[in-house]
Amino acid sequence: MQTIETIVIQNSIGYGEYHTFVENFLSQSHYLSLKSIEIDTHNTRLNLIRMERLDKTARMTAQTRLQMAAIRTPMIWLSIVEAWCGDVAQILPAIQKMASLSDKVEHRLIFRDQHPEIMDAFLTNGTRSIPVVVLLDKASFKVLGHWGPRPVELQTFVLENLQQINAIKDEQEQKLSYNEFVTKTQRWYAKDKTYSTQKEFLDLLKKVML
Repeated sequence: MQTIETIVIQNSIGYGEYHTFVENFLSQSHYLSLKSIEIDTHNTRLNLIRMERLDKTARMTAQTRLQMAAIRTPMIWLSIVEAWCGDVAQILPAIQKMASLSDKVEHRLIFRDQHPEIMDAFLTNGTRSIPVVVLLDKASFKVLGHWGPRPVELQTFVLENLQQINAIKDEQEQKLSYNEFVTKTQRWYAKDKTYSTQKEFLDLLKKVML
C-alpha cells in the first residue's frame, strides 16, 4: 500500500478519543451477555488499566526526546488497534508519548476490523497481528514505513511459544500453557518498560527520515 485514503484519516480518532471509546464500551457492557462480549470486556478492562498505568509511568529516554525534537517533516502516525488486544495496551501509550514530543507528529488510530483492506497491507507472517503503526507523510498520506506488532525480542518469544502451544493435543493442558504464556508476555513488557518499543521505533524513524 503506497498511500492511505483521505477518508480513512478523516474518520480516524485521537488517543484521548480512544480512551473514551474504551471507557464507554466497558460502561455499556453491563447490559451485554454474549460470551464473546464477556471475554472482550474482561480483556478490555485489563487493557485499560495497563494503558492508564503506562500513561503515568512510562518514561521517554534521552535519545527518544532528542530524536523526536529533530523531526522536521510533518507526519501522521496511524496506529491500527483493537481494545481487546493486550499488545496494543502495552505499546500504544509509548507511541503516544513519543508523538507528543514533536509538534510535527500527529498520532491517529483506526480499528483493525473496520479496515481489513488496510490491515491486510501490513500483515505479519500472514496474520492480522496488532498493533501496527504506519508512518505517513502528512501532506500526501504516502506510506513511509511501518512498525509492529511487537519488539523483535518479544515477537521471537511469541512465535516460538505459540507454535509449541498449538501442537499440544490435550485441550486443558493447552489452555494452561497458553495462560502461562500470556503471563510471561506481560512480565516481559513490565520488565522492558517500553524501552525496546522506543528504540525500534527510533530506528525506523532514522530510515524514513533519510
